[in-house]
Amino acid sequence: MTLGKQIKHFRTTRDLSQPELADMMGIEQSYLSKLENDKSIPSNDVFRSLLTALSINTTEFLRGIDTQKHRPQLNLIADIEALLSQRDNMKIASLRRFLYLASTLIILGVTTFYAGYSRQVFSENQYQYQSLGVVLPGEPLDIYSSWNRTLDATVENSYSIREQKRVEMAKRRDDHFLLTTDNRSQKFNVDVDGGKRMYSLDKKVAVPRVINAWLQLLGVLFFAAGIVGFGLERRLYKLH
Repeated sequence: MTLGKQIKHFRTTRDLSQPELADMMGIEQSYLSKLENDKSIPSNDVFRSLLTALSINTTEFLRGIDTQKHRPQLNLIADIEALLSQRDNMKIASLRRFLYLASTLIILGVTTFYAGYSRQVFSENQYQYQSLGVVLPGEPLDIYSSWNRTLDATVENSYSIREQKRVEMAKRRDDHFLLTTDNRSQKFNVDVDGGKRMYSLDKKVAVPRVINAWLQLLGVLFFAAGIVGFGLERRLYKLH
């Protein structure tokens, strides 16, 4: 609908004749006829008089008018031009926020996916430590692997003593494994009842964690949502 047709629409819906509306506006009927036939554009003062006579505001008047199609014509009226500029600024601000959100989703998606893929946040590495048994007070911490070095080979019946010691250490042996996500170096000691246990790194194993798979999935979803957001932003920009 054009500017002139809109004026005529409001006049007829209020059961006003051209002379009546022209009189209310303080203009000539012939001038109002030109306005309704889009042969003339009202000045800003005349437009304000029109709104007062019809008891409407600028926003209400513009309903039903294709403001994009008739923008050059509408911009000749200062109040309408100001309102349309305000709308444009609000739309631009809204589109900018939409763009920021889409960008944030892409960054969040890449970061989340990398966190799950690299396993740096939730490590899947686990370290298995082995202790051969309890080390008694006064014994070297590696007694289970070096007990034979504690014996004097020059002593009489050293072979018999060695065999007795071997049997003793075999009976004392009590393997214990500790699995942890913390890398506690190659060896560490733990105080236990009756002495200490020395743990040595046995092996490193990778144990999949479901949360890393979820992080990768969420990353893909966030990234896809951001890309879709950029596409929608371009479409919205063209529409406006």
